Amino acid sequence: MEFFSQCVKLRFVIILVLVLVTSGVPARASEDLMSMKDVKVGMKGIGKTVIHGRDIETFNVEVCGILSNNKINENLLINGNSILVRVSGKVIDEAGGIAAGMSGSPVYVNGKLLGGLSSGWVMTDHTVGLVTPIEEMLEIWDYPLSSCLVPDEGARFWKADNGPVILDGQRFNGVWETASTDIADQKKRAGEAVFLNAATPVILQGLYDKAASLLKTRLRSKNIEVVGPQEMAGESITAGQSSGGTGQGGIEPGSAIGIQLARGDINLTTLGTLTYREGKRILGFAHPFLKKGTVSYLMTGAHIYHSFSSVQMPFKIGAPTEAIGIITQDREKGIAGELGRFPAMIPVQIEVFDRDLKRTRSINYQVVRDPTVFSSIIESTTMQAIEGVIDRTGEGTALMGIALDCVSEGGAKYTLRRENLFYSKSEIGGSLLDEIIALIDLVNECDIEEVFPAKLLVKIEVESKRRTQTLEKVEVKNASITPGGILEVWVTLRPFRGKSLVRKARLQIPSDIGKENLRLTVHGLGNRGETDTGEKADGPSLKTIKVGKDKDSKEIKRDESSHETFGQLAGSWLNAPRNSDLIFQLSAESDSEKKFKISGKEFETMSTNL
Repeated sequence: MEFFSQCVKLRFVIILVLVLVTSGVPARASEDLMSMKDVKVGMKGIGKTVIHGRDIETFNVEVCGILSNNKINENLLINGNSILVRVSGKVIDEAGGIAAGMSGSPVYVNGKLLGGLSSGWVMTDHTVGLVTPIEEMLEIWDYPLSSCLVPDEGARFWKADNGPVILDGQRFNGVWETASTDIADQKKRAGEAVFLNAATPVILQGLYDKAASLLKTRLRSKNIEVVGPQEMAGESITAGQSSGGTGQGGIEPGSAIGIQLARGDINLTTLGTLTYREGKRILGFAHPFLKKGTVSYLMTGAHIYHSFSSVQMPFKIGAPTEAIGIITQDREKGIAGELGRFPAMIPVQIEVFDRDLKRTRSINYQVVRDPTVFSSIIESTTMQAIEGVIDRTGEGTALMGIALDCVSEGGAKYTLRRENLFYSKSEIGGSLLDEIIALIDLVNECDIEEVFPAKLLVKIEVESKRRTQTLEKVEVKNASITPGGILEVWVTLRPFRGKSLVRKARLQIPSDIGKENLRLTVHGLGNRGETDTGEKADGPSLKTIKVGKDKDSKEIKRDESSHETFGQLAGSWLNAPRNSDLIFQLSAESDSEKKFKISGKEFETMSTNL
């Protein structure tokens, strides 16, 4: 009995300790965090941010108002609070006010974390801004790894709870907050108080001129303003190198961090500030980046060069340093991530050889698994690689090979390989992009199964010489043939400014065809109508062939089966006719609607070996 009594006491002690340990974690967290119910106008505190290098500095903060947004949108409750603050001090003076890049800067009152700086007042007093409460940012950690996105309405209206707020001598019943400069300008012209998210533009390194302009155009719909190297402060840090080397252990609230979409010879990064850290988990920015919900972006450290003054909003200029983790959530109240764990990225190599200049350039980088970002960056970097080698614009011929490795959600692996020949009278670089984007869209928009690009290799050979051929004549050597027989066709081609040559083709006639007249159509695909590989429908490429001994005529059967796997879908693209192919198509003479359709048994291809 005494032994049993001791066991009971021991179990009681263990249970008591476990309860204390379990309940102690949130208790300690609540001591460090300030609840909205405790926030009062007039409270003073400090904020933390980086405006030079990687050193965290502090600035003064005063609470000027408490704002709320309670709006029901269908089944989604979009609500929350924002805190109007005024900032001051040496750091703010040097930065020119609340600067883009300070988003997420932690604000503390009485030693407790109030939240992260999210926005600054547009084109007015840059010492006035908004703070997203930390208790609302913490909700990001509760999101599942896949969930519905809150609709992006472009701007939010924050109502002043304790009467109108006075800004620059004017009284406002509330303020607007937005990430869009266009919306901010509209609200400003309407006499509204509007605050712009303090997010740095996406800093672009490695793309110039047309390629940079193309990427800016593609990403503009995402409210991203791409900043090129000419806007940098004349300094350079190579991505992946640490300036001072803080590592994961040195990342703390107030540290500058980056979200990197591409890394290597091409760098695409936005900068912000870390708001809160709990172990390896972090919160930052205090507003969305692209607002794409569950994401898999690379998180880096950041080196800040300088903060520049601006009429609309001051802004930081910096560069990414070492990779430190992964961004997993991109939500209304900020971004969330994890230190020490890294996202799967897609390695890309683009190699271009100019046959005229005998020189090669290769661009190597990694890009995140985001369909919009991936296709946009591939498009612009291909253009950059071509123009960087040929150093000209204008016509030319290019042979391009694409090798894309993919993996499905279930682990199935696919390898896609394709070569094609292109010619353009005006812009050979631009003529290659459609082929690349078509392949990427095939993967990203597959409705059969989810497939991710795993590795991309593009090899291009370019020359100024025009390599096209004109289809001059088609000769059918046996105008009458039985079902299942061989149709012999001679095609006369004339290379551009060259001598004519003859190509011979032997076409298998379907065995299930009846007694009827068939029409043979021979043509080339060309390239955007700029080559001479084909002819009009009334030209010599049309021939009528009599087929059959059967009394009863039968229709030609067509293969109209749908694709059941991604492999079958990709096979259709890989085996589709190329620009250098001749297309031989047989159709019933009366079947005018289908005589130019390329599908099933009705055509064969014969390479011209260009």
